[in-house]
Amino acid sequence: MKLTIKLFPPYRKKGDSGEHSLELDQGSVTVEQLSQYLFRDWKDKFDYPIIDERHHLTAEFMVNGKHVSTGHSLEDGDQVSVIPYLCGG
Repeated sequence: MKLTIKLFPPYRKKGDSGEHSLELDQGSVTVEQLSQYLFRDWKDKFDYPIIDERHHLTAEFMVNGKHVSTGHSLEDGDQVSVIPYLCGG
């Protein structure tokens, strides 16, 4: 399965376009499984952790421009955007 991963600030490193290709040997993967993979195997591509010290996601995901749940199954060719949760006062 081939995916395009788009990292938005603060996740992408300074000077990085934020767009990366990822090939997985698995035939089916959910957004949650992808987030675990990115946290474990792509730490060098992130400037901010995608999972915090309490094991909570710090991002939401869009697949092909649509918001999805972490249980969403990804398909070959999907574009996955990793977007930080926003908060403020």
